[in-house]
Amino acid sequence: MTAPWWTPRRIRHLQELSGAVGRQPGEPPIVSMGSTGPPHIEHPYFIRDRLVSDGAQVTRPSIDPYREPVEIFIYLCEGRIRLSMPLIVKIRPEADQTFAMAAVKACYCMNVLVDVGPNLPEGLEKYGEAVIADISLMGRTDFAAYITTWSNMCRSDRPLFVRTAPALSYDWVDQATSWGVSGIYIDEDLAGEAPVEVATSLLDRELRKKGIRNRISIVAGGSTIRGSDDIHKLVALGADAVVMSTAVELAVGLHDSRPEGEVIRERVENLLLGIQRELKLLSGAAGVSNLFNSLVGNRELLRAVELEREVRQKLGVKQAGVG
Repeated sequence: MTAPWWTPRRIRHLQELSGAVGRQPGEPPIVSMGSTGPPHIEHPYFIRDRLVSDGAQVTRPSIDPYREPVEIFIYLCEGRIRLSMPLIVKIRPEADQTFAMAAVKACYCMNVLVDVGPNLPEGLEKYGEAVIADISLMGRTDFAAYITTWSNMCRSDRPLFVRTAPALSYDWVDQATSWGVSGIYIDEDLAGEAPVEVATSLLDRELRKKGIRNRISIVAGGSTIRGSDDIHKLVALGADAVVMSTAVELAVGLHDSRPEGEVIRERVENLLLGIQRELKLLSGAAGVSNLFNSLVGNRELLRAVELEREVRQKLGVKQAGVG
């Protein structure tokens, strides 16, 4: 049974993008600029459900991505890793090998990183440059990056991410650069003291104050990331890339049936293509032509609706209606 924030509308949308249902896989559906989402229509489950994008106006005109270029590629680890969009797919430990391998192949084709954690699907060697894996697998193949925890730090010649639970502060960030840490991975699936939105925003501002934000990348997310809107908002709060897991499984129909490997791969590719196009539409509506340069950590492009003042201050986001 899925969590309550996975509404039928959400699941249907993901499956339409993947081609599991519908007739135009990879194509965002045509919708109006009106909202059917939280907090006024659907129940707001997360802080980001009370955040809205501050639409482009006369001084910052909107951009039509069908007519003008909107760049959504991003760089991680001081430019050592370039992704086609701010997205990392996470393979949950309980996922079967067929799904894991199909997802890795799709991410490789779409130039998106895939977090396999400590689990290594068989035959992964050809796709290693799209994989971010647990540091315990170091040396097994040529991965793009490794993940570890601060308590298990060891040096690597590849970009190194520290996986951590969402927190209100990270006292060890001063030592991170000296240890060769390239990024901080805020994994909401680990029990933490703060919501992922708050942790991401506070960490982004903390690194900027210390003057090391450009040296350390931030990735954040996990099983509750539902689609392009969540990705867009977390990027504006300070994440360079957002991690998605359960949404991918729901999109390909993994919870309803057991598709074959090639069907899964095709559906994951369609999903990633659809998310890529949706992110361009969201960026263009906000007047952003280059996501990496203009959206990452740009809280001015967000407004809060019916959100407590204390939370707004932690996020650094103004109340809706405030210029």
